[in-house]
Amino acid sequence: MKKKLTFSELALNENFRLLFLILFSLTVFFTKLGLNGLANYDDCFYAEEAKEILKTGNWMILHYNGAAAYHNAPLFMWLVALSYEVFGLSVYAAKFPSALMGFLTVFLIYYLGKILFDATHGFLAAFILATTYPFFKYARHSMLDVTLAFFVTLSLAALVLALRKNPKYFWLWGLSIGLAVLTKSALGVFPLLITFLFLILAGRWRIFLNLHFWGGVLTAIGISAAWVASQYVVGGQDFINTHLKFIILGKVSDDRPEAWYDHLGFIKDLFTFYWPWIPAAIYGLFQIIRGDLKDRETTLLLLLWSLTVLIVMSCMKTRYIWYLMQSLPTLALVAAYGLYQWIDLPENREKLLKSIVSMGLAAIVLLNVLPMALDKDREKDTRIIAPYVKHFADSGDRLIALREEYFGLNNALLFFSNHAAEPLYQDVADIQKEFSVNQTVLCVAHREDLAEIQKAVTVWYPVKYGDDLILISNQKLDVSDVQTWSGLWQN
Repeated sequence: MKKKLTFSELALNENFRLLFLILFSLTVFFTKLGLNGLANYDDCFYAEEAKEILKTGNWMILHYNGAAAYHNAPLFMWLVALSYEVFGLSVYAAKFPSALMGFLTVFLIYYLGKILFDATHGFLAAFILATTYPFFKYARHSMLDVTLAFFVTLSLAALVLALRKNPKYFWLWGLSIGLAVLTKSALGVFPLLITFLFLILAGRWRIFLNLHFWGGVLTAIGISAAWVASQYVVGGQDFINTHLKFIILGKVSDDRPEAWYDHLGFIKDLFTFYWPWIPAAIYGLFQIIRGDLKDRETTLLLLLWSLTVLIVMSCMKTRYIWYLMQSLPTLALVAAYGLYQWIDLPENREKLLKSIVSMGLAAIVLLNVLPMALDKDREKDTRIIAPYVKHFADSGDRLIALREEYFGLNNALLFFSNHAAEPLYQDVADIQKEFSVNQTVLCVAHREDLAEIQKAVTVWYPVKYGDDLILISNQKLDVSDVQTWSGLWQN
């Protein structure tokens, strides 16, 4: 009769740990994913662009509020649009591609850690990545960055396979870089830069004579050039002004004066948000730099991957923690190596693995059973008023707003109601002028402005109250036929 494994034996079993990672990652990235709305600005903007792909039928030129929009590369919006086709138009569908890419990146880093080190390092790196706050936070957002991290990780994993197993993997490497560019434009070029630096510093000159390598290079360039050409043919100077000058060059420099220490913002972010893994990452980086890792090529790859993005992006004027997303997978590898070296006794490493599995299993149960929110409630007021906006604006009633910023209001309002408020006024006297016409006019305002509205606007009627926002009108409206979605946007 086959002996049953004890829990201690299971926690040290590679297959069981892999199953644990699957269950844990499914919980971290997908549990209660559709609850609590979408965040402004980015989530709602991308979710709306994806929605308008299905509305316009145009998969190459993205649209926002019916007009061509050249801000972003299209791949993530394609994935969200396909998600809508599968799951229906919902918050869950808008977030699903990012969560899926987070899930897949965890297992890519597990596999890469296994190749570069061993299965235990791969397991530690995967668990560290899944529990890295910025990574799992933004994997649960409808944003581009975790998807970018997936393709960057895939490209550099393909590089390792091409160098160690078969140069045909350079085709996958080039395809992944092309898809990274299609995800976030210029930020997708980093794996190409890292690769060239790596090959030069590692003395891998012969690779530059390999046809598979140049096939991968041409694949990456071809995908990127095809997208740029498609945008320029249709958008011309609008594409240049919006994407190249505003989106890309606007992040490089502007007129704001900055002190030298402002460029250390990413370091501050890591010390703020990378707990509890920052000590292990620092120790691992120290060990690697001083040469404790005997594999020179692995040392070079980890250093270049973890530091190139950090150094380059620190020189830019725009610095957000999610711009480091593509470095978090390799930081997980570095932290795993540091943690493994730190705990040098085999019995203590076994205790660490057992503790990770024990706490992880408890987290799986608690997060799935207890009614705790895993995300902040986003754009609650907009979700409250959106059915009323949709009901009346669908009938041709005008929609304006008071003391709102255009994208700050309309990204979410467009996604949840299909309508944008325009124009947006700062003066209550303008609302009085708008409300004086015979046509029905709706206005999105704030509760704090009601006292001023009551004084300045002769006739107005409340349509729907939120916690902060209020929808008012110049006509008394019958709201009995307004159809709310009974959870459509929450599931």
